[in-house]
This record gives sequence, structure tokens and C-alpha cells, in this order.
Amino acid sequence: LSHNNKDLGELIKPFSRNWKWFLASVLIAVILGILNIRYSVPEYEIMTKIQILDDQSSSSELDVFRDLNIMGGRGNKIEDEIELLNSRSNLIKIVRELGLNKKIIALGQIKNTELYRNTPFNVNFIAEDSIIHNSQSDFFITITSETAFQFSNEEDGPMQSVSFGKPVMTGVGEVIITPNILNIGSFQGKKYQVSVSPLATIAEIYQLKIDISVMGEMSNIIAISLNDPIIERGKDILNTLVSNYNQNAVDDKKAIADRTSSFINDRIKDIYGDLSSVDQSAEDFKSGRGIADITAQTNVNVNIGAANQQELQTASVQLDIASSMKDIIDTQDGYELLPSNIGLADASIASTTARYNELALERKRLLESSNEKNPIIVNLDQQLSGLKRSMKSSLNSVTNNLEMQVNSLSNQLSKINSRIYSVPKNERALRDITRQQQTTEQLYLYLLQKREESQITFASASPKSKIIDTAYLTSVFP
Repeated sequence: LSHNNKDLGELIKPFSRNWKWFLASVLIAVILGILNIRYSVPEYEIMTKIQILDDQSSSSELDVFRDLNIMGGRGNKIEDEIELLNSRSNLIKIVRELGLNKKIIALGQIKNTELYRNTPFNVNFIAEDSIIHNSQSDFFITITSETAFQFSNEEDGPMQSVSFGKPVMTGVGEVIITPNILNIGSFQGKKYQVSVSPLATIAEIYQLKIDISVMGEMSNIIAISLNDPIIERGKDILNTLVSNYNQNAVDDKKAIADRTSSFINDRIKDIYGDLSSVDQSAEDFKSGRGIADITAQTNVNVNIGAANQQELQTASVQLDIASSMKDIIDTQDGYELLPSNIGLADASIASTTARYNELALERKRLLESSNEKNPIIVNLDQQLSGLKRSMKSSLNSVTNNLEMQVNSLSNQLSKINSRIYSVPKNERALRDITRQQQTTEQLYLYLLQKREESQITFASASPKSKIIDTAYLTSVFP
């Protein structure tokens, strides 16, 4: 035992001789830790939760009219919605709305503090937004009195005295500094840094800082979190992020509904003129010949031709719609939205139109923050051109088939009419007018119904997500 104690003593002896150094190291580490906690800028975690709503008719015009069996919907994919939420264009819009690219920083002896909302003064930029949103510049302000301040474009550069409300030249053009509080003189001697950065730069920073995760494998609830040194700013960013996401979804649906309504209204105007002309022809014919009711002599032949007539009417409606859609695509130069859910029975054209509109909307959104030479937009243009060619080919095939079908049905109807034409001349002539009247009226009523559907869609466009928790602070500790 004494031998073991002796070995332990020999082992500790070198350390015991330098105990002062060990103690000094511990004290220095503690002091450095305290200084780091005291003067480092803490960041707080902000979080919000939303539920992605199951939109079964995102590609169709109106879910309540599913009996038409046209352009079936496609549910939201959580992964796609996450990409949309954290997209660069969405973040650029948030930075612009909240003015995050313009910062006012209170300079201290050891620690600087960034201000948000409650700043002692306002900075009003005179230059165009396009210049400010793409500039990188800093300037410095020291408040000297209730009416004036000192200004410099460099932190340690020469200062010039400027009165509040007077323009002063900076790296982004002239600005006007105005007090934001009544007793600004109480901030005398305080020095501030005003920093302006490009929108895209700040957006990319927050794009990396925002974390979006799904709450469970089969869940439609996603959590969005952000670490930020300013709690209120973090809450504003997340709340605006969700608000813009929902508004974009509503705007997309309304844009498609508006384009469809415009297309239908144009067709209704044309059909209304035809219908009025046919109605007038029927009225003139009956009045001129004193005809009131002639059905007894044609009941048998009408029953025989009823089924054939119905098929001809349906094919005529389809041909008219397909031809109108084909004309729109042929005359369209760019990549504008196409009318959807207009009644074509061909499901492939309906699905291609929905995909085309989806890409066209994405292209339009990207062009708000980029240009047509952007590789992503070039890729979208290629996809849109391919979809347009596919729709042209499909519509050509459909119109050809429908024309053949209409011709065939017309030939069959002519054979049936040859028996009807054995009746007196008045009945035969009136029957021609009546058929034309029924076909035109059917198309007119059909378009009226589709217009009502489109207007209901426009009025009932809803967001794609439900807010479960608005942005909140997860912990009072950074």
C-alpha cells in the first residue's frame, strides 16, 4: 500500500509544482466564456406550423363539377410545396416587403446592435428601387442635436454636419434622414451604421437559414423554423413567408379562372349573334307561312333520327371547342396562360393544358426576379414549347377525327332527312331551321354554364395551407 501511495505521489508531483499555471488557465477560460456570452450576438429560434391542404382539383377548374369527368385533379406533394415555400423568388419578395436589405446598426464600444422597427430616425431613399435593390453601400451617422447629425461614407472618414430633412449624397444616391421620435436629442453622441445590400444577397442568406421539415412521414403538417437575433423580425419573416405562399396559390387559381372566363365570354358573344339570327329566321318563317304547330306528320321520322341528331350535336360542340382552342394556340406568340376545363373530352389535352399553365405560372414568377436568359427560364421555355407542340399535334388529331365524325353523322342524318323531306315543303324547311336553332342553343347554354363555373371558382379560390401556429418563440433562451 505504501508503495502504491509513493507511486501516486510521484505521478502527481509534476502537476502540483505547476498548480498556479493550471489555476490561471481555468480562470482565463472562465473569463473568456463569460465575455463570449456577454458580448456575442445571441440568436433565437422562431417557428411556425402549417398544414398543407389536400387540393384534389388543383389542375381542374372547379371541384364541385366533377361530374364532367374532365381534367382530374392532382394532390399536393409535400416536397414540391416545401420547394415553393423556400424558393428564391419568394424570399426576394419577403426581403422587399419587409425592407430587410436596409439595416440600421447602433455602434457600441465592444458590441454592435442591429435595430428593427423602433429606430431613432428614418432613412428615405430618393433613388429608384431598381438601383437600391441591387446596390451594396454603407454610411455612418452620429446624432449631434435635435435638428442635425454628422454624416460620413466611411466609419473613420471625415464627418459633415447635416440638418434633418436635408438630402445628403451616399453610395446609393441621395437620401433624406428624418427623426422617428420626438426627443431624438436624447440620442446625442450615438453613432449608427446604415447598410444597404442587394435583395438577392439577403434573400439567399435567409434561404439558407430557414429550415422546413415534415412533422411525420404520412403527415401534411410542416414546421418552418428560423434562427434570428431579432425576435420580432424572425416572426415577421415566417408569417410573411406563409402569407405570400397562400396568396400565390390564390393568385394562380384566379389567373387561370380569369383566362378561362375571358375565352368563354368571347365565344358567348359569337354564339349569341348566331342564336339571335336563327331565332329570327324561325320567327319569320312561321309568321310568313302561318305555321303554328306541325308535329303529327314527323313523329315517326323524328324518333328514328333523334339518337343520330344527339350524336351530331355533341360532335359539333366538341369540334367547335377544339377548333377555338387550336386557334388560340396557333396565334399565341409567347407563353401566356391557356384556358382550362373548357369541355374537351380528350383527357390528354386537358392534362397537358394543366401542366402548361403550371409551368407558365412558374416562368412568370421567376421573371419577376430574373430575365429570360436565366438557365431555369430557358429550360422552362423549352418545356413549354414542347407542351405547345404536343397540344397542337393532339388538337390537329382531335379536330380531324371530329370532322370525320361530323361528316359521317351528317351523311347518316341526310338519309334520314330524305324520308322527312317527303312531307310538305313547309315542314321540311322549318325542320332545318329548328335543328340549327337547337344546336346553336345547346352550345350557348353550355357556355353559359361553364362561365358560371369559372366565376364560382374565381370567387372561391382558397389558399393551399392552413396556419396551425403563427410564428412564435420556441424558447426565451438563445
